[in-house]
Amino acid sequence: MTKHETATQEPYERRALLLHLGDVLEAVFCVSQCADEYASIGDALKSNDALAGFTLLGFINPDMAPREFIRRASGAFFVWPKALLDETLNRPMLANTVKHDLFAGRKEGWNAYVQERRKEVSWFGENLPDEARSAAPAHEAATPEPSRYATWPWPNES
Repeated sequence: MTKHETATQEPYERRALLLHLGDVLEAVFCVSQCADEYASIGDALKSNDALAGFTLLGFINPDMAPREFIRRASGAFFVWPKALLDETLNRPMLANTVKHDLFAGRKEGWNAYVQERRKEVSWFGENLPDEARSAAPAHEAATPEPSRYATWPWPNES
């Protein structure tokens, strides 16, 4: 893909990732509504039809407790809204935080998740370090340089 094609595609990729973030938040909310009823995400998926549509839940460790999923998903995705609005998209960070917080020790689940994300965002999960890092350090390491997206409304491009 040429540099121009990549730049042209980026708004659609950001949109796809933002829509995915919305799906993750919906999954977190739905799991929170039944978290005390089930010992694990696997049990919840088997018993609660409302959760079946969230493919993410099928990729994570089925033995993970629902409250643990809520905590980990929150940690994995809390940097996404700001990161998706940054002028320069930090692609490795977006995937790295999810890998670290939701898929530690679950390589097959991570690979399935990446495959699903790549249907809409071809570069998702590329060029990651072998050891993934949590969202907190990645967020702290963000460049303090102001972005044109840091203020609202955004300036018109001339």
